[in-house]
Amino acid sequence: MKKILFASTALVATAGVAAADLTWSGSGRLGVVYTQNASQDTVLDHRFRLTVNGVTETDSGVKFEGRIRWQADDGGANANGAQATGGAGAAGFAVSTGGFRVDVGHVSDVFDSGDVVSWGGNGVGYTGFLDQAANFSGFQKRGFGNGAPDTQTIKALYSINDFTVNASFSLNDTTIVGADENWQIGAGYNFGAHRVGAMYGDDKLAGAQWAIGADGSFGDFSYTALVGDNDVVNDTMFGVSGAYAVSAAGTVTGFVSSGGGAGLDTSYGIGYAHSLGGGVTLATGVGSNSAGNTVADAGVTFSF
Repeated sequence: MKKILFASTALVATAGVAAADLTWSGSGRLGVVYTQNASQDTVLDHRFRLTVNGVTETDSGVKFEGRIRWQADDGGANANGAQATGGAGAAGFAVSTGGFRVDVGHVSDVFDSGDVVSWGGNGVGYTGFLDQAANFSGFQKRGFGNGAPDTQTIKALYSINDFTVNASFSLNDTTIVGADENWQIGAGYNFGAHRVGAMYGDDKLAGAQWAIGADGSFGDFSYTALVGDNDVVNDTMFGVSGAYAVSAAGTVTGFVSSGGGAGLDTSYGIGYAHSLGGGVTLATGVGSNSAGNTVADAGVTFSF
């Protein structure tokens, strides 16, 4: 990650501003993805992501942030990786002081944020193509970045010691047919190397939806677990994942995800990632999705 610091005369002259910085960060990936029974079962996969985050802080310690993300992807299996898509998502903003933070604009809601529950857990493959939430159908989660609906969301979070609570309200997204305003709440508690959390929301598309999760670690082994349900599927869904550091550079991951409605198969997979240093990682994975098809990938990821 590289930082560009600005301290112009205009900034210095601005009353109440103590410090400001502009941070550029990004990531890329390149590899091969296989999906059984797809129109094109093997395709080249690639993604480039660039995020700009601007932060300034008043003399009283109130921090203001704004960020935007550009992302370009391949076109997927139907285009054999061609017809790439790309562009910028809408902007997100945040104001924070002490343990209190408010995010506004194109930002993650409670279910997407990971503030109190790890949704995907330890995914497999260099793309993370499957994870513990693979069978979690019918949920409404709105996130940040290119490709996510530009929903206007307000999310508030407060942390004190090991306890965290959050709540979000999203305005009606007119780009999604049948969507309406929705709200979500969550709470989580950390005890040592472990965490438990719960979330609940009401949405016109998903109806009532809830999820309970736990995550933590025992030395070189880390785990996540997730249980959830909503009014669309009306079938309790379960997922667990784990990761084990087999060496200083290598990690094995695996998961199982079940439920999600009649006719869906249990999803499962295993993967391996090896760090080359400098933010570069080689990874691969293989698994079976909820349609019963074999999926696999192999490639390299890097961050800067």
